[in-house]
Amino acid sequence: MPVSRRELLAAASLLCLPAQRLFADEPAPSPNGQEINDHTQAAVQKGVEWMRKTMHRGGGCGVDLGQPPDIGCTAMVGLSLLSQGNSPLEGPRSQEVQEIISFMLKTVESMPSEDITTAQHTQLQNKIGRHAHTFFATLFLSQVVGQGLDPDQIYQALQRLVAVIVRTQDSHGSWGSDAWAPVLGTVMGWVALRSAHLAGLKVGASPERTAEHLIKQMRDQLGNDSGWMHTLYKNATGIRVLYEMGVDQDEISRNAFKSVLALVERDNTAFTQAGGEEYLAFHLITETMLQKGGDDWARWYPVIREKILSVQNRDGSWTGHHCITSRTFCTAAACLVLTSPNRYLPISQP
Repeated sequence: MPVSRRELLAAASLLCLPAQRLFADEPAPSPNGQEINDHTQAAVQKGVEWMRKTMHRGGGCGVDLGQPPDIGCTAMVGLSLLSQGNSPLEGPRSQEVQEIISFMLKTVESMPSEDITTAQHTQLQNKIGRHAHTFFATLFLSQVVGQGLDPDQIYQALQRLVAVIVRTQDSHGSWGSDAWAPVLGTVMGWVALRSAHLAGLKVGASPERTAEHLIKQMRDQLGNDSGWMHTLYKNATGIRVLYEMGVDQDEISRNAFKSVLALVERDNTAFTQAGGEEYLAFHLITETMLQKGGDDWARWYPVIREKILSVQNRDGSWTGHHCITSRTFCTAAACLVLTSPNRYLPISQP
């Protein structure tokens, strides 16, 4: 009986088989396969049904119902569908995955040389930076390489996107300096390049400079009470890079995780008032804890799962309450968190 790619990925994680990592050598323990309970499954299904209503005939998804296609939101919807075990060839939402891939490839084919889009001041750009849509498109396309499609077209698209990201990394190793939350731009630029690297592309940016830049910023923030929003997205997203660089046991990283965990455990403010950047931060740190496993994961996932479930809207969506208010983006990110124990995304492998 043939074994599908998603089943192979899940089996590898359960057996703790080593998988390629960019900046570390030791595989992390895998989580318990029963963590996605019936309540979680039902919530994710409602979220998927809501996200489907944002899709256009050409495969693009709007930032909300009845809105024109948005590249970053479309990529996030695609990632959330992949995380549930769908692929272009299998799964109940395989058709939607195919349509999103087609939309992305057509978008890249017609992109200008400096970025995937000429649009400016979108929600994602204002918060994450000018190249936010390029980051998310790269992340999505890198996750469908080898899923039964002709890889040449996807690789060609990724090469164009990677060229933009590499060219726009500054001398400090960062991206998104023109955004309201430049740390998010830096982390997403790094995450996009890492995923492209793991898909087999050569990337020329410097991950070491990025890590050094983030450590400096996080060190500067120690003892600086800038509010829960800044604490969450700066610390949570920075941890994602530092773990992959193998410096997660650094005092800065450990203090950052303690700060974020204390924040989400003590009350529901970070959830009832979350914007899309917080949902993105939840996703990034959940991916990190998933790969670390052990006590950190055991303490993190039940808290994040139950609190995200508690703020789902009746219609199945999640709402952004400030900055990135897109329900599509927030819903996709929430579903990515809830389905993370599946390990169906290649970036979820240790």
